[in-house]
Amino acid sequence: MSSPARTSADGPSAAPDETQIGVGIGRQVRQARTEKKLSMRALASAAEISQPFLSQIESGQTMPSLLTLYRIANALDISPSALLPADPDPEVVHVSRAADATWVPVSEASDTAHTRVIHAGETSLQEYAIRPGEQVGDWFETDGEVIHYVIEGAIALEIEGLGIWELGAGDAVAHPGALRNRRHLRGDGSARVAFVYTGGA
Repeated sequence: MSSPARTSADGPSAAPDETQIGVGIGRQVRQARTEKKLSMRALASAAEISQPFLSQIESGQTMPSLLTLYRIANALDISPSALLPADPDPEVVHVSRAADATWVPVSEASDTAHTRVIHAGETSLQEYAIRPGEQVGDWFETDGEVIHYVIEGAIALEIEGLGIWELGAGDAVAHPGALRNRRHLRGDGSARVAFVYTGGA
């Protein structure tokens, strides 16, 4: 079998090769067999192939011939096309490049920090770059869950009515988004903070 297809920095550069197709077919065969509640031995017998050969197909180690594919499909009482892997949805994978990032002020104030936001469905990641003397913004709340992660520097996380947590690089805090929160820069240096949340802000 040939080696996996090469990829470029911006994603796949070629159509799936034999290895990828074989793995995809094996996955489809295994899923269909499981749904039919058939053992590997029972399916192999019905398809008139050996059990070790079926095992190799399901694990993606062997590419079945067209005749074998038809035999397996017939034994499963499904169309042979149902055993072919679907093309990957290009919208499933979202890539955000650092060079393409757009940093915007957190507020209209001249001394505000800057942030960039990456959205993926109901989840958003907001990265803050905070320099000494800059403001991080006002109180924040959302319907979902939130995670604060300090990439570098030090901050204080204030959760309304509950207290203030001092956080350094590598520290993280998770809590329900309904708890209003805000961040303050600590120390003389800059800080970078990743803020992940679900739901609308």
